[in-house]
Amino acid sequence: MSTFAIKLIFNLLAIFQALRYILNMSFEIPSPHDVGFKTFFQDEELVRDFIKYYIPDEIKAYLDLSVLEIDISGFVAEEFKEFRTDVVVRVRLKNTDQMVDLYFLFEHKSYLDRYALLQALHYSVQKWMNLYRRNKLSGYLPIVIPVIIYHGVSKWTFSHEFEDYFEIPHESFRVFIPKFRHLLHDITHMADEAFKTSILMEIFHLLFKYIHFPELDIKLQEIFDLLEQLPDEDKRKEFLFNILKYVLASGPLSRARVTQLTRRFPGGEDMVGVAAQEIEERVEQKYLQIKPQWVAEGKLENAQETLIDLATEVYGPIPGMLQVKIKSIQSIENLRALNRKIIRTESLDEFTKMVNKAALN
Repeated sequence: MSTFAIKLIFNLLAIFQALRYILNMSFEIPSPHDVGFKTFFQDEELVRDFIKYYIPDEIKAYLDLSVLEIDISGFVAEEFKEFRTDVVVRVRLKNTDQMVDLYFLFEHKSYLDRYALLQALHYSVQKWMNLYRRNKLSGYLPIVIPVIIYHGVSKWTFSHEFEDYFEIPHESFRVFIPKFRHLLHDITHMADEAFKTSILMEIFHLLFKYIHFPELDIKLQEIFDLLEQLPDEDKRKEFLFNILKYVLASGPLSRARVTQLTRRFPGGEDMVGVAAQEIEERVEQKYLQIKPQWVAEGKLENAQETLIDLATEVYGPIPGMLQVKIKSIQSIENLRALNRKIIRTESLDEFTKMVNKAALN
């Protein structure tokens, strides 16, 4: 193979690897559905209404809802921040000799997730361990009730039983499997009539149920009708702004159509512009935060993958251990040097010795 051909392959592979890395990085940008959910569930009245109308009566009867403590940042340790839950609500138990804390763990899902229960159990354990480390346990662990709020396109088909995560070879093993329970609130497949509990609840459910679908055009008008019924003008403006941000970031409607529908509110058109600008600024800020990381990591990964692909072009399929060795090289300069030197190597053995030497530096 000529030097020109090898250099051409090198350049094409470098471009391909850069594009592949940038596309993969998109998974690290927080979902606008998560942002929208947290925005709504930081409102104490909305959370209280949700518990009041959608938590089973046999649980609700023991709750003192006069005071709620809402934590939208979650309660897991910093080292587990990538698994951080959505919203944690602290309430008190009544009808007991003393007021006892209880936690609702509201886990939001806009897509099917088979292991949602495993995440919920992980969050619960982190809460208990955090209380233990801070010496806040009073002899018993507080109860944590996981509530998975789902509004994905497809029906939630996963089992409600934590035991089904396990393949049990014999019934004798079942005693070692936790009986971890949860509540599933599947918005997508609830009838709209079930949303007519309070104004805020109906707004929340209609918005999250139809955010994926063209019917949002009609439902957004219904949502605006409901908004106009809120007696508190400041709260009405706050919810309108949050709804606009969520719809513009996630919904199927164009900005022009959203603007048209919002003109019914005084200053509505200006509010659409402000919401759109805030979304753009948030995306830009997130991009600036991750850019140094993905540029540095992208360059290293691209250099490693390009060297592997180029060696494959020159020598044919290379051993898996050699690929592992190449990926262990953390110096971009050494990887680039190997890319230049591979043209002058005469055998795979010679190239392998060069890689082993570079991996030591």
